[in-house]
Amino acid sequence: MRVRSADLQPADLKLLDDVDEFGVHVVHVPEDDDGPGFSFTVGLWHSFQQPEVVVFGLAEDVAHDLLNAIADEAADDRKFLADTRHDDVLVGYPARFFAVPKSCYEDVLGSAVWAYEGDEFPAVQLVCPDKQGRWPWDPDVREGFARAQPVLGRNAP
Repeated sequence: MRVRSADLQPADLKLLDDVDEFGVHVVHVPEDDDGPGFSFTVGLWHSFQQPEVVVFGLAEDVAHDLLNAIADEAADDRKFLADTRHDDVLVGYPARFFAVPKSCYEDVLGSAVWAYEGDEFPAVQLVCPDKQGRWPWDPDVREGFARAQPVLGRNAP
């Protein structure tokens, strides 16, 4: 994890302080013309040897609570690894975790790349189904749902 220095901006210090105090910092990236909004963790790997987690298409407050709950679970030594399914992460829905390709790190996990001073950390994407149980890659899923939750580096699992 990056060492503090006198030239760091307040937001950078906040990130490092959160990792020190809570084991994790959550970053929110709003939707823009390039794509949907998303949220991700910084510090899970450093603090708990849990891959960093990114989730697309959720409201910031929902994503924040979800990622903090994952951090709490990671603090208790629970792992959310690539190519796993967990039925108790989301209330009433399964969640699947997929590896985030390193080619996506700079664009998606920029603050984590900064904090780790490179891409030598694992990351997973949490993917959830819609209310009808359809995944973003299912042929009959609503186009807007699939667009809001792109699966990084994959067309379909």
